[in-house]
Amino acid sequence: METSRIAPAICGLAGALYLLAPAHTRAFEVFGDVLDLSQRDFRFLDGFTGPFANANQIPDPDYPGALGAELAIRKGVAEWGSEAHGSGLTDPTQDTIGSGGSNFDAFYSGRSAIAGGPNGNIVSVIPGSAPGVFAFTELPIGDGWRIRFYDQSAEWNDAVEPPLQGVNALDIQGVMTHEYGHALGLDHSMIPGATMGITTADRGIDLRSIEADDIAGVRFLYGDRSPSKPTVARYSLAGSQVTLHGSGFHPTDNEVWLTHAAPTTMVNQAPVTVSGLPSTAGGTEITFSLPAGAGPGDVAVRVPGTGPEALSNVQPFDPLSEAWTPPVRYGAPGISSAGTPVRLDWMDVPSVTRGSVRFSVSGASPPVVAGVGILVAGTSRAAMPTPHGTLLVGGALRRAGTISLFLSAGTGELDLAPVSMMVGAKIQVQAWVQDAGPSGGVLSDALELELTL
Repeated sequence: METSRIAPAICGLAGALYLLAPAHTRAFEVFGDVLDLSQRDFRFLDGFTGPFANANQIPDPDYPGALGAELAIRKGVAEWGSEAHGSGLTDPTQDTIGSGGSNFDAFYSGRSAIAGGPNGNIVSVIPGSAPGVFAFTELPIGDGWRIRFYDQSAEWNDAVEPPLQGVNALDIQGVMTHEYGHALGLDHSMIPGATMGITTADRGIDLRSIEADDIAGVRFLYGDRSPSKPTVARYSLAGSQVTLHGSGFHPTDNEVWLTHAAPTTMVNQAPVTVSGLPSTAGGTEITFSLPAGAGPGDVAVRVPGTGPEALSNVQPFDPLSEAWTPPVRYGAPGISSAGTPVRLDWMDVPSVTRGSVRFSVSGASPPVVAGVGILVAGTSRAAMPTPHGTLLVGGALRRAGTISLFLSAGTGELDLAPVSMMVGAKIQVQAWVQDAGPSGGVLSDALELELTL
């Protein structure tokens, strides 16, 4: 059994030692074993009891059906995937979730009703604590693995972003990212900053995003992402009929993987599968009837073959709704008096459950060190010239929020309460910021947002 110990490297000595490590420090290490295609799925049994482990109740459209610790666990695993999981953009602490770039993808088979044995591919929680141990991965992995968190070894947090709560706080998502690296065959690394290192500098938040050494390790084990690996780009629904759109599907023999809707009870439980499916449109579409027992979670396609490239990337899937479209940028940004484009960016998923969404603005040139701006929301796109630039939002306009500027940047929050709270509704948002030029202000580019649950 391999035990992974995450040391709470709030300890400055450990950090200093890594900063002074010689340049020839060894890179990633491997156990010498890999997960074959029969071991790519995982399940989760939630046994966390702390007040911060299931505090996040805001749905994430990239992980349908998941909240709290389950969402954090799924995000931690998805980071190792071959490409972005869904949009890949819903975590404010990293650029993209899905950074592996190899032939490896992990599939969420759903919740488990049991902890299972050491090779059931189940993540679970052990009551109590153990000295110096927060979580561990049971190996060898060729026939499966088991990851366990000690419930009382830390004040476990499922927070989307810092700050974490509690004196002994530790991030579930970051620790899960580290532990799943062991499950796919990586030992600890001595490279400073690697997710597979033995310490954390930020209570586990820094472990969420795999780094260059980790990426090199997963590519060593599973190979660089092959051009022959099938790709699921999106899905569409027509009643109980599902169509997957992508590329590289087999002409006659595709197997679709789906997540279980209800918790499973078998020690070793495969995903819900639909086998023997042909593809159409030159291997770019697969249509099938949604099977009983399939629920929100993931979708993937396996084609004939035994190599790691026989399983596609893994994408979010919800049998009750089409995939969410992340915010779309449109229109040319206004140019400040300093000659810089004024750009608007989103900081949160536009969730009707949360009821608001944050934005950031860059490129401003206010007349003083600190300035102000406003967010303007509309129900349609527009292109109306004004002394401040082009007004890009139209329809029913409203002043939707304020922006606090410091030097060239600032943030603001848009209240979604006055907006039609229907999931799937679209709104357009643009920023106006103070400017030192003769017009007194500049309009940014715009974003079109699709509201999600």
